[in-house]
Amino acid sequence: MFKNPSDESQSKLNLQTILEQNLINSIFYSDPFLKAGFISKLVQDTKLQVLYLDLDLLYSGYAVSGITQVEKNVTLFQPTIETLYPMIKEILVKTSLSQTIIIVDSLNGLFNILNRKKNIGKTVMSIIMLFASMVKMTKSYLVVASMVRYKKEEGWILSPTGKRLVETKNSKKILLEPEKEGIVLSMPSDSCKLVIPLNLIPLV
Repeated sequence: MFKNPSDESQSKLNLQTILEQNLINSIFYSDPFLKAGFISKLVQDTKLQVLYLDLDLLYSGYAVSGITQVEKNVTLFQPTIETLYPMIKEILVKTSLSQTIIIVDSLNGLFNILNRKKNIGKTVMSIIMLFASMVKMTKSYLVVASMVRYKKEEGWILSPTGKRLVETKNSKKILLEPEKEGIVLSMPSDSCKLVIPLNLIPLV
């Protein structure tokens, strides 16, 4: 099913409504602009507190350059290897107190920042599952962005690291694809596609 919203429904499009509370909302993309556009729209749409772990600093770059503004409900975390774990702890504490949206942007960046750690794959998955467990307690949302490419023999591969993406059953996949009218959101779980029109993307 391909949903191309009418002008009236476009004005009411709210990305928070497509997220799942009890699942990891996995955002797959091949073009960083698509991810930045999706997240900027999501942040604009929600009234919840957003705890944004910005690991690739793209969103921060847009904010610093004035292309977008950091909304009042957004707490932006820009971790280094030294500050990553204290920031994770702060995010967990804040999430335990109220309903929030945790955004991990991106899984590729998390691998990069932990690249000197042993068993890096297990460490990354432990962090994501820790977030996933916490959001269930407060009916919050977890959004994890990953820059990927698909290989028939191996499945989803993180790009450009080449690491195989470990998929979990408790995840909702949302694939972002370019389209001349905006960003197409493909959701394989319900065979549905949705278009974010260009005029609703804050970065355009």
